[in-house]
Amino acid sequence: MSQSLNFANQDLRDRSFKGKNLVGADFSGADIRGCNFCRSQLKSANFANVRAGKSKRQKAIASFTSFVMALIFAGTVMIATILLVTFTISFIFGMAIVNRDMIYWVAIVAIVSFAVSFAVAFTSSFLVASVRGNFAAITISLTTAFLAGFFGSALAKILVAGAFNAIAGSFRFNSFAALITFLAIEPLQIFGSLYLFRLVINTNRTTTGTKFQYADLTKASFFNATLVNCDFSNAIMRDVTWQPAQISRCKLPPNFAP
Repeated sequence: MSQSLNFANQDLRDRSFKGKNLVGADFSGADIRGCNFCRSQLKSANFANVRAGKSKRQKAIASFTSFVMALIFAGTVMIATILLVTFTISFIFGMAIVNRDMIYWVAIVAIVSFAVSFAVAFTSSFLVASVRGNFAAITISLTTAFLAGFFGSALAKILVAGAFNAIAGSFRFNSFAALITFLAIEPLQIFGSLYLFRLVINTNRTTTGTKFQYADLTKASFFNATLVNCDFSNAIMRDVTWQPAQISRCKLPPNFAP
């Protein structure tokens, strides 16, 4: 074997071998978490005792993505809550009941809905993926909830007051048309929020670590390898040695047979 194809017992995390000719390469004992082997030639490659899956950098990116998406989800929930509460109050009790105190309490409800929805979504993204960091996720959720309440009250009041004003204007124009518009918009907001929630909780779970898509793994060996969150979709895997590899949460071809 040439020296250039000897990667045994090396730390190769997050390196890209995409499209490389690695026929007969020795990766035994290496840490290949986060590596990209897409479309590589890996015939007779030795991956015995490797550690494959998500690297720390990939986990950090996935967690940050979950955080941002959870914020967006919580924002949509808050807007949907404001619209639902303000329209219900205005439609049932009339605009005469709307005053500064009413705006304040509706804003409180909106902030609570934001904080709770963010905490549930962000924490669930870790629980569903069964990854470490639940304590950190809970801490971040509580901190974000506190900051939302401390700094978001003024914005929430502005949004609530704007919603009441918009509803009052629509009622003056045509109350029936306002009701139809509300019944059309609110379900779309709710379904959109549910779709975002699904994306948030699946971000960590579906993030791929080591990638082998479309790679040629003919006669490769994964003897005693640890394979977690790897993607082998569309890979050529004839006569591959798997036993006794530990395979968990990997994307595998339909005809996969260890």
